[in-house]
Amino acid sequence: MPRRLLFIQACTLLCVGAIHLAALNFYLYWLFPWLDTAVHFLGGLWAMLFAYSLFLFFRVNITATRVFVLLACMAFGWELFELWAGAPREANFAFDTTVDLIMDGLGGVFGYFVAKRVIAHATIANHDSSQEDSSTPPIGAA
Repeated sequence: MPRRLLFIQACTLLCVGAIHLAALNFYLYWLFPWLDTAVHFLGGLWAMLFAYSLFLFFRVNITATRVFVLLACMAFGWELFELWAGAPREANFAFDTTVDLIMDGLGGVFGYFVAKRVIAHATIANHDSSQEDSSTPPIGAA
């Protein structure tokens, strides 16, 4: 598994955690209602990168369907956790939950393409480093 993918995951998770803790401590979710939407996007991004990494680690054939099903389970699971944990529910609970799930999905789609690009770049880099440049003749060849 490419280190770059793990690094991106760690940075994303660090951002989500820092923003969430700051938003709770300074009541930023109430001052800036759009912040919850941004955090859900980043959460969906991280969840997709994590799912992609799990499939790579366990050598499971990566298909868009499998990865998105796992993302949907994580997103719905998080919403159920918020409900179970007693997160403050607003009068527009259904709308807020729908927006949260959509943003999780959009972040996941973005994460899917980021992961594919990182993996493709790592594969190309590994392939290029294992082959010699055939355009230059070997030393001593006339």
